Amino acid sequence: MVIKRVFNNNVAMVTSDDGSELIVIGRGLCFGRHAGDAIDEASVEKTYALQEGTSQDSRTIDRLAHLLESIPTVNLVISEDIVQMLRRELNVDINDKILIALADHISLALERERKGISCENPLLLEIQQFYRKEYALAGRALQIIKEYMGIQMSEEEQGFITLHIVNATMPQRSDRLIVSVQLVRDVLAIVSKRYATTLDDTSLPYERFVRHLQFFAQRALDPTAGQINGDALFRIDETAYPCAFLCADAIAAHLSSTYNVVVTDAEKSYLAYHIVNLLGEPGL
Repeated sequence: MVIKRVFNNNVAMVTSDDGSELIVIGRGLCFGRHAGDAIDEASVEKTYALQEGTSQDSRTIDRLAHLLESIPTVNLVISEDIVQMLRRELNVDINDKILIALADHISLALERERKGISCENPLLLEIQQFYRKEYALAGRALQIIKEYMGIQMSEEEQGFITLHIVNATMPQRSDRLIVSVQLVRDVLAIVSKRYATTLDDTSLPYERFVRHLQFFAQRALDPTAGQINGDALFRIDETAYPCAFLCADAIAAHLSSTYNVVVTDAEKSYLAYHIVNLLGEPGL
């Protein structure tokens, strides 16, 4: 390994023997060393592979470089441990950019905790309800932070880390993710009100419905993703399920007035299909 850039005594960007660019971390790894010097691989404790080939990757490297120069190295190590835990538990391809976002968030959150500054999370209840698995994993992330730093973070911070996890597994802009949580909350309230019932949030149909709404919100809020259009296999007979379709129409009207989202007929049919699966059709 040859040093390409030194960030501090413990972190450097290096070029490996096969030409790959890596971020390497190790106690005192770069002490007295400069760009062009070789690094003993036995001294490397953590390795982070950098992807190359697109302008987005270049921006990611720049952000990582800025972050490494401004935060304690231990926060990057904590973030790396959390990312590895998530990859084991979720068994999905997790965007590497979560490492940067997590390290940055952890640094700010630890600073708030040390200063005794509370940070309200107005969507905490919805996050706990809609993203149960991710919220539980965020709790494990808080435990990792506590093991390193001896600081127990709040439920509010657990909620914020949950959003980072969701964003890494369902890539979308962070501002859209927050709006999507609000959108899902609104849709559930409309369904509950129109059917005059309290939804059973412990049931499997409810979990399936929420998961559908999460992906629907992502499609509805991201013009590049695009909603479902045209004929679809899930299209059901509107005359057989009038209540479900009227509910879907009410949802579409609310999304139009509140979020400036025009819901396609195919998406409304899909919503009605999931509403029927969740609650059936009155009188049938």
